[in-house]
Parts: sequence; C-alpha cells; structure tokens
Amino acid sequence: MRDWPGREHVETLRVWPVLVETVMRIEAHPHLFVGVFLLGSLSRGEGDAISDVDLVAVTERGRWDAAWQSRELLSSGALVRFDRVEGGVGGHSWLTPELIKVECLIAARGGALRLRGDVVVLVGDESLPEDFERTAPLTREAVDAYAADLRARGEISDVEAAYGDLIALLRRELRGPS
Repeated sequence: MRDWPGREHVETLRVWPVLVETVMRIEAHPHLFVGVFLLGSLSRGEGDAISDVDLVAVTERGRWDAAWQSRELLSSGALVRFDRVEGGVGGHSWLTPELIKVECLIAARGGALRLRGDVVVLVGDESLPEDFERTAPLTREAVDAYAADLRARGEISDVEAAYGDLIALLRRELRGPS
C-alpha cells in the first residue's frame, strides 16, 4: 500500500487496521482487482474517531460480474453487510465487529464510476484514476439529500439507517453547541 500525504495521521486512527486488512484482501485477488483507491476524509488525512473507510476496488472491464460475485471475500467477519448496485457500480458496505463502516465501491476500469474529490491510489497503476470521469466533490447537502432519497425509497436497511443516525448524533455532539 502506497504512502500519501496524511497517512501518518490516518495510522493513528482506530480505522487504520481495518483499512490495511481490507486493502490486503483486495490485493490478494489480482485475478479480480487491478487497483484500490482511497476516498473521503482519510484520503485527505482528515479522519477522526468516527470516520468510515471509503474505498474503490477497481476491476478490469469484463471482470466486474466476477468481482461483484466475490465481494464477500472483502468483508469476511462483518457483523452486517449492505449492498447496492446503481448504474454499473456496486456498493458493498459493511460494519466490522468494532463498528467501523467500510464502504467499498466495486467499479470496472473506465466504467460508469465518477470520481469526486480527492483520490489516493493505494494499489495499482498511479494513472488508474485517469480511466474514470472526474467531477467536483459533492457538498454535504447533496450527500444528505442522496441518503434521504435512498431512505424514502426503502433502499437503506434499518441497521444502516440507525448507524447513520448514530454517526450524525456523534458528529453534532463532538462539534458542541452551535
């Protein structure tokens, strides 16, 4: 796994062992995956005690179905898993026994995935992100609206919704009174 600005901070977080283990699991299947991207706060070195792990496991075109069918290799030992497929990109998420959420998109190289914001190539060719469309990062409001839409459509399990609510409450508590 490559170094990146901010890694030193991420290594101090409780998510670090989960990040390392998940990347190693992806790397253990080179017939399925050609790269791993780190996204979100950890990619910027801004994670905190309640950060989740946001990854993309990249597969070659023509291997996506096999990679998706093998997704539970990545989340072995999870308490619960949450899967969602939209527009040719699979979202495989899980909660670890330590209650750390891992969100791992499974996307084919050059496929429908749009990369938003900071991307760190942890494994694979450094130029791999060039195979994907890049767009501006989503605002917090856009992320919240997307989550609300998924909830309204009944596409988020009760456990995933409760976990999201808990994290939102913890964030408010950590920020203190406004």
